[in-house]
Amino acid sequence: MLSAFLKKLLFARQLFMTDGKIEILGKKQIMLPSDIVVALQSLDEKRYYSVVKEGIHSNLTDYAKRIGATNEGMLKVTEEIFETFGLGKPEIIVLDQKKKSAVVRFHAPPIAEACMENKFKECILLPAALAGMFSFLFNKDVDCASVACNTKGALCEYVVK
Repeated sequence: MLSAFLKKLLFARQLFMTDGKIEILGKKQIMLPSDIVVALQSLDEKRYYSVVKEGIHSNLTDYAKRIGATNEGMLKVTEEIFETFGLGKPEIIVLDQKKKSAVVRFHAPPIAEACMENKFKECILLPAALAGMFSFLFNKDVDCASVACNTKGALCEYVVK
């Protein structure tokens, strides 16, 4: 079943999938198997984190302009974007706008399985994406780190500050 967010995008003519091309909110997208995306972190973990963080921040800025939302108004939309991109459903446990910090939990994020299969001790994609998301939402450069991630990836929790 299509998510409500995807239905909204289709209705608003902001999602196109034709001739092998995917476009969401005016941005070209590609779908790759998660194991490929995760394996890229082995090339250079620091650079991977930086590229993902900057890319998410930049794309959210473009999406906000496209849908006319402020940073604060984008919180729900960014959660839906995470789900649409297959990163999992973020559960925001703590959100402190004044201190520019947050705690976010994922239950069985899809990317965790690919990280385990590739024998990575830590999955960099989610914390990098969260850092980009919250850098955009807080309008301040923040970073993100894992505070809890069980070995089977059933529960992963991250702190943003």
